[in-house]
Amino acid sequence: MQKEKKTFHKMHFISNVYRFIIFLILLIVTMLILIINYNFSRQNHQYTLDYNMSAVKGLKELIADQEHFFLQQLNNTYESYYAYKEGLFSCLNSSRHESFPYRQNIYRFLNESFPPNSEMSSLTIYAASDNQIYSVTKQVRKNFSASLPEFSPLIECYENPFTVLRVMPSQSSRILETSRGYSFIYCLRDVITKVNIGAIQADYSVSEVQQFLSSNYPGVKGDFLVIDLEGNVLFDTSGSWYDAPFPWAEPFISCKKMDNVLVTLDHEKYYVNMEAHSYPNIRVIGLVSKKTLSADIRKNIALMLLATGSVTALTCIGIYLYLNSSSRQLNLIYLTMLRIQNGELDSYIPVDNKHKNELVDISVSFNDMLRNLNLYIDKVYKTEIENQRYKLKALQSQINPHFLYNTLEAIRMKAVLQEEPEIGEMIYILSKIFRNSIKNESILPVRQEIENCKNYLRLCDIEYKNLFRYHFQVENALLTEPIIQHALLVMIENYIMHGFDSNRTDNYVHVTGYVENGFAVFRVRDNGFGIKTTELERLRLSFLEKSIDHVERIGLKNIYQRMKLLYGENCDLQILSEYGQGTEIIFSFIYKGESVND
Repeated sequence: MQKEKKTFHKMHFISNVYRFIIFLILLIVTMLILIINYNFSRQNHQYTLDYNMSAVKGLKELIADQEHFFLQQLNNTYESYYAYKEGLFSCLNSSRHESFPYRQNIYRFLNESFPPNSEMSSLTIYAASDNQIYSVTKQVRKNFSASLPEFSPLIECYENPFTVLRVMPSQSSRILETSRGYSFIYCLRDVITKVNIGAIQADYSVSEVQQFLSSNYPGVKGDFLVIDLEGNVLFDTSGSWYDAPFPWAEPFISCKKMDNVLVTLDHEKYYVNMEAHSYPNIRVIGLVSKKTLSADIRKNIALMLLATGSVTALTCIGIYLYLNSSSRQLNLIYLTMLRIQNGELDSYIPVDNKHKNELVDISVSFNDMLRNLNLYIDKVYKTEIENQRYKLKALQSQINPHFLYNTLEAIRMKAVLQEEPEIGEMIYILSKIFRNSIKNESILPVRQEIENCKNYLRLCDIEYKNLFRYHFQVENALLTEPIIQHALLVMIENYIMHGFDSNRTDNYVHVTGYVENGFAVFRVRDNGFGIKTTELERLRLSFLEKSIDHVERIGLKNIYQRMKLLYGENCDLQILSEYGQGTEIIFSFIYKGESVND
């Protein structure tokens, strides 16, 4: 009793030490989490700005590619048509501008410059010769009077002898029934006289640009703007600055590049990334609000502080309450388990029914389990072990008389018919089989079982000379694996007794063994009489019966019951047969890679 009290005080002291250690660990973990979270937030801050800059560069490259594609298509079509003097230039310089072929040639040029997979939303030409506007979209083609105000930028480009390429917000999307976009406008000149003969305009939809951002830069934060040197907004993800000049365009127009520069716009600070494109002159701007980035950092820190503080407080309170109420009962459980470990199986944990908790329930359940265990050991376990042992020996012994009777009968018939030297060999082989059988072992190596099978088949080969053949194909990995004694032999004997046809000379039996999916698999296949469907079903059902009386092919059922005893559910015995086509028996059990002595 004094020992138990001393142990209790010792455990109580240790529990206090544990509480202090756990609290200290939680405090350290909290600080580490806060530091890691802060650094992660800072890194995420920089990653957000760098990702925004990547999107800015991507938008710049997109617009540059669109401009390059537009000029390349125009240049290719120009040169091709002008070289043969039958295309656009000859058409725009023609005096027969009212003719149907004239308009058809212009539309042909537009269609060939506007491929089906183009990102353009429309392509428009102003022909000075007839003062008309010709447009094609992805749906229709139209022509308009040059006096319409929606096409005034196109006319202005034609009238200004120094204009080469302009980019500006599209004004013709309403009349062309296309979505909002921006236009590349190029002045068309006669390459010989250098006289302006028209202008061409390619429109690109801002929705395509928005789709480009979503696809290539998912989750990017901030707003994006594309403006020209006059502050006109070509593209705006917020949609707030269309149809009016950007009010803070001046500082962006005056410089070529900005990289995470902090500026103030509309009384709010933004981190700005900007890239300039000199031809055409545009500025691609990315804006990330400082307030948004700071709010993300503060939010993460606040959540981590709250979560960590709550977990720490609850953990400390729970540890304190639980350890103080559970130390005594834990001590009793520990002492009782020590006595049981020393063999005192009649020891039980003292239980205080006045204070119900989990440890009291565990103590009661442990005592009940101990009582049941003692009863099981005394009344059930030993008896069951003996029953299993006797049953296994009884099942194993049933095969030997059956096999002995068949073999001796074959030798007897051979001796009656004629005296041959082969009888001596048969008796020698039979003695080897007896010697292996009287070892009274329930399992043996696969190598030994194969040797027994070959001895038996040699006896049969002497009796039925030149009437059948046999072949063994077993993987080396299986040769030392334990197997039920006479398992394969019974399957081969089943063929000799029920499937062998003495009127044929092509009888055969083929035995294979291999490892598949963690199982040792053996197949015994023959070309004998086979089994009728009704008999096969009756044979399979007989395996499930406990009695072995009045059962045909008793050897197969014997093997089935023995394998269930030794391997449990990790085994299988299948019989596949078609009457007149032969039989295949598949025997499989768990492969352990073990070995037994021969």
